[in-house]
Amino acid sequence: LNLDAKRILVESFILANFNYCPLVWYFCSSESKRKQEQIQKRALRFLYNDYESDYEHLLVMANKPTLEVRKLWLLALEIFKTIQGLNPEYMKEIFIQNTRRDAQSNKLYVQSQNSKKYGSDTLRSLGSKIWNSLPVNFRETTSICAFKQLIKTWAGPQCYCNQCRTK
Repeated sequence: LNLDAKRILVESFILANFNYCPLVWYFCSSESKRKQEQIQKRALRFLYNDYESDYEHLLVMANKPTLEVRKLWLLALEIFKTIQGLNPEYMKEIFIQNTRRDAQSNKLYVQSQNSKKYGSDTLRSLGSKIWNSLPVNFRETTSICAFKQLIKTWAGPQCYCNQCRTK
């Protein structure tokens, strides 16, 4: 197979599985996340017929982020659409804008949580933390096209908690 045929094969049959409902994939176990990254790594090795380069080099060759960063981009995009009124009304109940401080009105309210499973590891909590970790110019953008361009330049939060680790 030539490179274009391999690229179509990888995009259509392998990576498309992770592009379907990425917010659901975001909340899987760290072991499952590691396996997902391994699948992408193997697919890129097949695509470029390169079995010696490290994963980061393969991602640069393919001009792709890790699956974890891609999920963060898509989560941030959903929050953007919610704030701009482009998502269904029920999403506004999940992501609540912080109205307490004028200087940070473009941040989301993060509730204090009593538990990890039903509190800090939920869409409401993690989504708000991800949104608040974006640079100010990202959060102040009102155009969806501009936001999509900006978010592709973001490498994710600089945090090493269980949710942020990809390895």
